[in-house]
Amino acid sequence: MGPHLRSTLDAVTGEHATGEHVAAYHGLLGTVVEVRVGTDDADVGEAVERAVVDEMRRLERVFTVYDERSTLARWRRGDLDDPGPELGAVLADALAWQARSGGAFNPLTGALTQRWRDAAAAGVAPTDHELDVLAASVREPRYALGAGGRIVRVGDCAGLDLNAFAKGWIVDRALDAAADALASGAAAHVMVNAGGDLAHRGAGAVWVGVENPLRPFDNEPPLAVLPLSGAALATTGGSRRGIVVAGVRHSHVLDPRAGRPVAHTASATVLAADAATADVVATVAGVLPVDAAAAFVDDVAGAACLLVAADGAVTRSRRWPADP
Repeated sequence: MGPHLRSTLDAVTGEHATGEHVAAYHGLLGTVVEVRVGTDDADVGEAVERAVVDEMRRLERVFTVYDERSTLARWRRGDLDDPGPELGAVLADALAWQARSGGAFNPLTGALTQRWRDAAAAGVAPTDHELDVLAASVREPRYALGAGGRIVRVGDCAGLDLNAFAKGWIVDRALDAAADALASGAAAHVMVNAGGDLAHRGAGAVWVGVENPLRPFDNEPPLAVLPLSGAALATTGGSRRGIVVAGVRHSHVLDPRAGRPVAHTASATVLAADAATADVVATVAGVLPVDAAAAFVDDVAGAACLLVAADGAVTRSRRWPADP
């Protein structure tokens, strides 16, 4: 899920539609966030925009790892025993997805990412033995569900990072803040694009093109085009960012089960009912081998994926929409 406004998922319609309020925020959730509100009333558009963005900012203060005062930062270093309902819900869901994916999704992957960044700075790749040991050290969760669903730390959670899941979860909650405007008809639709994670609610649809990760150029036609309506899309892949160690470029997408960069998949785009599911399932699909990834997505209710292998081969899961 890249940091650019022109990301792996890009709205095909370049012009702002008539009767649409559009605003962009740089640096929100560590990326560029675009909010589109379907309305002819400027006051309504601004009010919905403000409600959506205020909720994103509030939740960013809960989940960010870049502010030692955040709820997540305080909980993971042990200053808080009770993470609270919002962080607790995401921690519980993350635990379930780690188990369901067989470890392809892992909130402790940040430790592996840091080791590869250190390798890039030093110009020396980690040894196979070192990666095996490091992957083994993050294999087991460091927190668990206790009595009554209470989150209990069972190990050192200092390196835990929920970025691969929390951003989509925040987008979903932010769109909840627009529910009254949508229900009353004051706004026809609301769409949020958080650095390429797209979610849409309301009437109509936004047409979205899936970028070719092997040719991420402005004039390159999309691999697929689909309407997004009342659903979400997310993409993961190593085409835009990489880790260069001693002149060798590696994907920044790491398989937490092995500690090594993923080489078989260039990108995984997931369509799901909500942004949190799209986010986490795209992370899993980007790690698993292509056939296993498609099967995993088929087993997630309502989800579909488009996978691009490193050699450019395109695989669509069973529910992926047919091209218009």
